[in-house]
Amino acid sequence: MHEMKMAIYFPKGKPDVLILIILFVVAGLFACNDDDEPEMASKVNYSGSFVKSTDAVTTSATGTTTATYDPNTMELSYTISWTGLGSNAAGMHFHDDGPVIVPITGFPAATSGTISGKATLTAQQALDLAASKIYAQIHTTTYPGGEVIARLNKSTSGGNPPPGNGGGGGY
Repeated sequence: MHEMKMAIYFPKGKPDVLILIILFVVAGLFACNDDDEPEMASKVNYSGSFVKSTDAVTTSATGTTTATYDPNTMELSYTISWTGLGSNAAGMHFHDDGPVIVPITGFPAATSGTISGKATLTAQQALDLAASKIYAQIHTTTYPGGEVIARLNKSTSGGNPPPGNGGGGGY
């Protein structure tokens, strides 16, 4: 059997240059380690059940708002479903503990329905979402000030909202 040998020849007086190149290549390989990459934040699920907007409202309407927030894009994807409104839906939007932040268009002007959409939140709105200050509201022809609201709370692992997720009155 013939054995093949490999030899590395260094130019005279230049072996330290080659060693430096090898060290840089090896260091570069270690620098590409995935552990140094910033981790992307996970999406967060939110949900809320509709309750009457204020004590002055009389309604048997029910429904839910579910949403997923992506902190990497600051996008909120939502689905709003409702049934049993006292009159047709006339307006719909998300509030941030008071002011309207996301108007919703294209919803069915009906006593029951579903609509889905997306919105980009500001940094402050994202903080308010995490603090359960964001809620969906449906206005109707009978209650132009708002018939029902659903406050968004972080969903538990089972997909159900935590206790006390109602909208509360007076908004």
